Amino acid sequence: MAGAYISKEQGNYRWYVLAILTIAQTCHGIDRAIIGLVLKPLGDEFSLSGEQLGILAGLAYGIPFAIAALPFGYAVDRFNRKNLMTFALSAWSGATALCGAATGFWTMLMGRAAVGVAEAGGSPTGMSLLSDYFGTDKRATAIGIWYLSSGIGTALAFFLGGWIVEIYGWRWAFVAAGIPGLMLAPLLFLTIREPKRGQQDAPSEEASGPFRQRARELLGRPGIFFCIAAITCIATGIYGMSTWLATFLIDSHDLAISSAGMVVAIAYGILGSLGNLVAGWGADRINAARGGFDPGLTALLGAVIPFLTAITGLAAVGASDTTLAIVLVFAAGIFSSSYNGPVYAVIVTIAGPQLRGLAVSFVQLSANLIGVGLGAWLIGRVADEVGGRDGVAWGIAAAMMFCVVGGILLLLASLQIKKSQVARS
Repeated sequence: MAGAYISKEQGNYRWYVLAILTIAQTCHGIDRAIIGLVLKPLGDEFSLSGEQLGILAGLAYGIPFAIAALPFGYAVDRFNRKNLMTFALSAWSGATALCGAATGFWTMLMGRAAVGVAEAGGSPTGMSLLSDYFGTDKRATAIGIWYLSSGIGTALAFFLGGWIVEIYGWRWAFVAAGIPGLMLAPLLFLTIREPKRGQQDAPSEEASGPFRQRARELLGRPGIFFCIAAITCIATGIYGMSTWLATFLIDSHDLAISSAGMVVAIAYGILGSLGNLVAGWGADRINAARGGFDPGLTALLGAVIPFLTAITGLAAVGASDTTLAIVLVFAAGIFSSSYNGPVYAVIVTIAGPQLRGLAVSFVQLSANLIGVGLGAWLIGRVADEVGGRDGVAWGIAAAMMFCVVGGILLLLASLQIKKSQVARS
């Protein structure tokens, strides 16, 4: 029985699992991104400042997410992951739909906080499951496909959401965003099987002991700390820009909300997904040509991407011509999240099967508390300070500097991993 079960996982079934988890994570992306589309009408209805909108888009989501991330990571490494994913998906989708009933700043803040808490379970659970269905030869590709969800979710939120907002108002955009996850949850629960932990990895010493001991062991592994710090910095720039991009296009280039939403959908949805897929596939191909997965080389490949993101992002907000600005936004979208497949493949491989949930939770804690939380707030604060139609543009420019720092940190991760490889040889 065990052999038949394993062989089925290693055949077509693992791709079905990848598809279901990608759709679930797409719901995650929709429900996180939808706030970025409605900042303008939401702010107008509730008379909110740029800083308050930044809090709703960032800190109100990021802080509760960060608080819940480590408990979820602990649970992922110990309990049934299918059940955890079903619960989290249902909870964040329901909370998103309820945001449509907000009556002001504080009720919207509570709704966004609930979404953040529940979504903290999505990434560590999904990535832990995928790592037990896909070995190191296909892991970056699988994670790259899984991270298509971020782009697809953003595309659906901004494309369909823009149409819904113009016809029915911003409240119904939240309701529509929550429905897909509520419909998917029963299918996930009934059809996804819980795999054996570590079945796709070489035998390793089992990590055990109290939380502090496990955390020290994880952060002491080569490259892990730098990779986590890098993703945190990159998230500050990318999430901040994607959240405020529609508002930038409306304020600085006089686009209608539906047109601005379509630009964001193409940039961070279609093109971002393409970049994600190509980067993950490319990393696996390069590793295969060199004899197998090399985390040092893979981290180096990932380091190039945030530098390209910063260059194109700065050029986009600095362009005075609308057509040129949109073209540069598209270029920034291609690079925006392409680092995910290679860098997360490095993290989950070095962490090993016993510490994967904790590793991804550390990433999610830091990236959401600092990156998502402060990125959106930073842009709103800078926009208030600068004022005028170009205030948001200056805020996005400031956020892009964090992508540069992220690229430097990935270079340091690659160097540290290479040193450890030389020391072991």
